[in-house]
Amino acid sequence: MIRKIAHSLSARLLGVFLATSIVYAVASRYTFDLVWGTGYLSEIIGGHMALHIDYVLKDLGNPPSVERAEAIVRKVPMDIMLRGPDLNWSSAPNFPPLDRIPFQKSEFLLPYVENDQQGWTKLVQLMELARYHRRAYVKIIDGDYEIIFAAPKLSEPPHADLTTPAVGVLAIFVLSGCYFSVRWLVRPIKWIKEGAARIGQGDLSYRIPTTRRDDLGELAADINRMADEVGGMLEAKRQLLLAISHELRSPLTRAKVALEFLDDEGIKGNLMQDIKEMERLIADLLESERLNTRHSKLQLASLDLAELVASVIAADFAELSGRIRLGCPPEPLPMEGDATRLRLLVRNLVENALRYTPADGQPVEVAVAAADGGLEIRVRDHGRGMSPHDLARATEPFYRADPARSRATGGLGLGLYLCRRIAEAHGGTLSLASELGSGTEVSVRLPQRPPA
Repeated sequence: MIRKIAHSLSARLLGVFLATSIVYAVASRYTFDLVWGTGYLSEIIGGHMALHIDYVLKDLGNPPSVERAEAIVRKVPMDIMLRGPDLNWSSAPNFPPLDRIPFQKSEFLLPYVENDQQGWTKLVQLMELARYHRRAYVKIIDGDYEIIFAAPKLSEPPHADLTTPAVGVLAIFVLSGCYFSVRWLVRPIKWIKEGAARIGQGDLSYRIPTTRRDDLGELAADINRMADEVGGMLEAKRQLLLAISHELRSPLTRAKVALEFLDDEGIKGNLMQDIKEMERLIADLLESERLNTRHSKLQLASLDLAELVASVIAADFAELSGRIRLGCPPEPLPMEGDATRLRLLVRNLVENALRYTPADGQPVEVAVAAADGGLEIRVRDHGRGMSPHDLARATEPFYRADPARSRATGGLGLGLYLCRRIAEAHGGTLSLASELGSGTEVSVRLPQRPPA
């Protein structure tokens, strides 16, 4: 979870905002201290405070007048205490003991006062400040007398100190606003990520929402245009393959007819084998493109998969039965499927396994069984196996591990691709397991009823 958050773009942007806020706060405090240290603001604020102290001292007199203090208390919402050699009076009976109140010099003015003993700074030195039990206290020393002010009045409840809650609530609102703003800004990234994944998986009809007019919206539109162009190129390739496949059938048919008039049986047999191979390639091309189109439909019917596999082995590989070891359960394995295409799948898998298994080696293993609520066909050869790189691309159309594409080392590169498309059309999967020198096993898992 922490790793996911650390890699989240929203979290990173929020972290950048917080770091910027902290740097700004520190820089602001440093700037304030720098400006304050020049003495300019100190002089302005200190001058005003000295003026007020002077007014208070003149108003109360020396010794301080209780009558004047009572008059001030009636006008201003605060209490006053007067203390001296012959005076101990307060406007409130519950005035706290002065030794409990943490009076101290002003932290802002103290550096300036200590460096300047002239003018108003002498008056500022007469004042001490404190905060005690949510009230503000000011003490002015006038000779032998102390004048203490308390606000608000001690007879009134102190004002609630909402500074910390207010700052906390404000911080929550600011952070929440930043978080949701960042989420809104980067929301198209999630759409782009999902769209790129679906397009990369072959769903070229998917389009990323383009409701935004910013840079991310333009990026989404560019990806959609790319998907359109890729889809157009693939459709053009598909149409070209279909056209070539259809056009090749006629000359191949004429060539087969012409071969019947050839007297040399050896040449005739070789040429006929080449023509059949071309016909097989054309049939596989047409079938793979039919399965790729959105309008392809399976001709579903109830069948016994075990019986279907056994019949393919018996009909198409009768002469090679000694090189095939078939394992089928005695009970039927019923399912709904397209029998023609499933036969093509089994035939391609077995042919591929026989091609890569030495004639004098162990037999190809073909097994059919029920597995995990569905059915499974497994075909294992004992050939040279595949490298991890070849294994990852083995089901791509026309892929051959041999770059020279020699007929002696493999087929046309369509067999496994066509098998995968047939399995997927039935709602199943095709997987391969292989190691160099240990052969290859192909596993096809099919549901008993394809999805609607």
